[in-house]
Amino acid sequence: MHPCLLITEILHHIIGFLESGTDSHSTYRNGDIARLARTCRAFKDPALDVLWRRQCALGPLLKCLPGHLWTRDASDTINLISKPTKNDWLSLRRYSFRIRVFEPNRGPGRLLGVSDNTLRAIFSPTVFHALFPSLHILNLEFLANNIALSLLDHVLSPSLIQLRFRIPNHLQPDDLHELLESVTDRAPSLRVLRIDGYARVLSFVLPSAMRFGRMPYLRTICFPNTLCVPPVSLLQPRQLQHLRVLSLTLTADPVPALRHSDQPVFPVLQCMKITAHTLDQCCALLRLTASSQLGEISMLYSSQTSEAVMHTFFQEVEKVHSRSRDLHTLVLQHIFTLNSSNLKPFVYSPQTFEPLLACHRLRVLDIRDIGALTIDDAFVAKATLAWPVLEELRLRSLPWIDSPCTTIASLRELVRGCSRLARLSMAIDARALPEENSAWGSSSPLEELNISDSDVGNLEAVERYLKAALPNLKRFIALDNVQCWRAILRMGGTV
Repeated sequence: MHPCLLITEILHHIIGFLESGTDSHSTYRNGDIARLARTCRAFKDPALDVLWRRQCALGPLLKCLPGHLWTRDASDTINLISKPTKNDWLSLRRYSFRIRVFEPNRGPGRLLGVSDNTLRAIFSPTVFHALFPSLHILNLEFLANNIALSLLDHVLSPSLIQLRFRIPNHLQPDDLHELLESVTDRAPSLRVLRIDGYARVLSFVLPSAMRFGRMPYLRTICFPNTLCVPPVSLLQPRQLQHLRVLSLTLTADPVPALRHSDQPVFPVLQCMKITAHTLDQCCALLRLTASSQLGEISMLYSSQTSEAVMHTFFQEVEKVHSRSRDLHTLVLQHIFTLNSSNLKPFVYSPQTFEPLLACHRLRVLDIRDIGALTIDDAFVAKATLAWPVLEELRLRSLPWIDSPCTTIASLRELVRGCSRLARLSMAIDARALPEENSAWGSSSPLEELNISDSDVGNLEAVERYLKAALPNLKRFIALDNVQCWRAILRMGGTV
């Protein structure tokens, strides 16, 4: 045997190619790795390390218990028929101590491979921590559908660096707050914390600030929109200094002024996705963010905002762009409801969006449902020069606004000036068609064009003209949603 194969790190690397192979049948790859473990003593431990380090079910581990302790039903679910002794559990350590990642498959019926009672036995604190001392990544989304999420409290440990779970429908707000307190207190080494939630459940509002400072190494925070976090949680001194991804929903509380100047806020943040009550909250967060690496900004807000506040927001985006060479994506969406205030939306003139013209590195710009946009051909002509690397553009008023100020000339300018533009969505005045389309050019990569809610005279003629002008177009959308929304409004704003 070559001396290089006696080095464990080299063997791990070589065997890892089997684990990450292109073969879609992981069972075959695992079989190959298992055969390597039986080849010779030098291969045994490295092969077992690779074979067990990432698990998607608990069934394979429990099958290593003595056969008289468990049985398998027709659905291939493992059930314990006798209570294992301490020594029985410890016999699994020769395999379980190698497990570093537990992340169930998403396929139906393959989440666990064990019954609920068996799961409770494994998740008892004494058993779990003895079996999995090397576990670093834990995905417990399945707990929301099977057993109480309180089991999560049994498995938290300082060795965890990634944790993901789902808020179940039946959980009480006080129980959730207590659980989050346990996470911040007992998993201080976390780098990634992802919490999922169901769409059709009531929102949870945390009664007090989360103590993120207990987890100084956090890189990613992703919370569902059903979990509302007080803004003050994000602005405690000396915390979240390594945060790169922030995605959560804020309560309606105002963003507090920064009182501690010894350390910057979010100094290395790369992605900010915030759902807020007002756009003022979004402005305040951007104003406090010190990162020069911010590449993606996504803001959703529920309360209508004035043109002055909207202009201020775009000014803050411009400031982010001036200090961050990575800003490439801006998403801004108003989460509207059909009430009296939204039926008469704010009107935003082209001057409102002028600060965005300084953001020359934008690749994705998605602005929708914020009110009535009066962007015209003159603004689009300037935008074409300002955003040369744009790949996706969506400019949308509220869906019942039917007075587009741009024409087909704007589409032509965007296609000619933005050589990478592949997806475009905006309403236009298409009642008059140019006589020729040769000026569009034949090299446009535009694949998707959505002109829904446009003022169109002859739709067939418009579609024929645009498809002739855009030879690479694969998807053309021209829905008349305005009439549908008007019908809803005539019914008093109910669907």
